Amino acid sequence: MKTQLLTIFIVTVALLTLISVADDLRVYRIVSPSMEPSIPVGSLVIVSITEPIEVGDIVAYKLEVLGRSYTLVHRVVEIMDGAYLIRADVDSSSLGEIVKAENIIGKVILAIPFLGYLAGAIIAIPAILILLPLIASKGGVGFPTAAFISFLPSIFPLQGLALSLGNIFFTLLTTGVVIIGRMIEYRDKDIAEIIYTLAAAVSIINLNISEVVRGLAQ
Repeated sequence: MKTQLLTIFIVTVALLTLISVADDLRVYRIVSPSMEPSIPVGSLVIVSITEPIEVGDIVAYKLEVLGRSYTLVHRVVEIMDGAYLIRADVDSSSLGEIVKAENIIGKVILAIPFLGYLAGAIIAIPAILILLPLIASKGGVGFPTAAFISFLPSIFPLQGLALSLGNIFFTLLTTGVVIIGRMIEYRDKDIAEIIYTLAAAVSIINLNISEVVRGLAQ
């Protein structure tokens, strides 16, 4: 059983790494039941930005709500002039929504059930690799290290909730937490270290590592 889990883990890491350096592919985790049963919650979908889109295809697209950008995965039910009528499978009675062509990310070419859960766990790997040596050191993470790590979301692409909040606002939140830790440090260093570690871990986990790797590879 352990060997099987390790194999799945390695394959997932390799898959995500290959996708991250491919210019025409994007990968997303499905976190809502809007496309069930075609794509269950927890699936990992691979999206091609170059494949032609036809009626019936499932696509990933960007949706702007109150100045925030979200990525959704729904089905194309009609193609218009410069736009697409898109609707979730779970609500076939819905009128759907019209999405401009420039907001379409690409066509879903592969959906792998359950792999999204493992991919979500893999997001934490950079945080573990970076933070473990720091936590194990004599001084722990420390204020300068936590402050530096919490600044990274201001310059690197984000994912998840951090993406919806935006680089500046998310960075302000994490650096604000670090500053609170600094204020507490004078009274209780142990609690301050916990705050530093949490702020640093949240910052790293919310970095879009795939986009970072793709940018470095170009």
